[in-house]
This record gives sequence, structure tokens and C-alpha cells, in this order.
Amino acid sequence: MPSIAAQLFLAYQDRDWERARRLLRDDAVMLWHCSGECFRGADAIVHVNRVYPEGWSIRLLQDNLLADGRWHVVAQVDHGAARFFANSLFTLEHGLISQIEEYWASAEAPPAWRAGLPGWARLEAAQPA
Repeated sequence: MPSIAAQLFLAYQDRDWERARRLLRDDAVMLWHCSGECFRGADAIVHVNRVYPEGWSIRLLQDNLLADGRWHVVAQVDHGAARFFANSLFTLEHGLISQIEEYWASAEAPPAWRAGLPGWARLEAAQPA
């Protein structure tokens, strides 16, 4: 069974915003480190995902419990021709998500100079859809 952290991504994929909201503490905080944004409160977290421009799909790649008790989820998000990866850390309190720290990256072609390096290969998952 997916962790509560992974269940949040699955609720987003299903566009089940009420289910997503039930997984979050009222005072939950989400940090998007790459863009320097912070969303305070469960309603704000759900809202930013609800109003994100449509056309995206989520595929879970990893769902791991860390030694410090946080959950680590890696998700692939395809949006049109673009592909993104979310590297997310979840803190739980009393069975609900209290904090989400996300690091987003976009899939892009590697620089040409690396293609000839010893041991180099292209990852299939990193190629845009």
C-alpha cells in the first residue's frame, strides 16, 4: 500500500481534491525550494495544485521511509511535451502530512560534450515524452 505521502500524489492524479485535503493537517506547510515559494495551510496547498494548468499526469517512481521518519517520494510529471521530476520529503504528525519539501527539476537534453565521456549513457526515463 502506498504511504500517505504517495497517496497525496495519487489523489492529485485523480483530481480528487477533497481526498488530498484529508491527508493534510490544517496547518501543513509546503516548500518549493527551487522557486523559493512557501504555501501555508492545507487549503493553500490543495488550491495551488488544483489551479495548476491542466494537462499533467503523475507517475510515482519511489516511495521510501527514511531513517529520520520522513517519507521520500519521487514522482515523474508529464505535462504536454515537458517532463518534470519531483523529489519530495514529507513530515507526518498524528497520521497526517504536516510539511512537504519539494525539489523540482525539468528533463532536458544533456550537454553535447558529455555524450562522448567514458561510461556515458542516456537514461530512458529522463527523455521528454
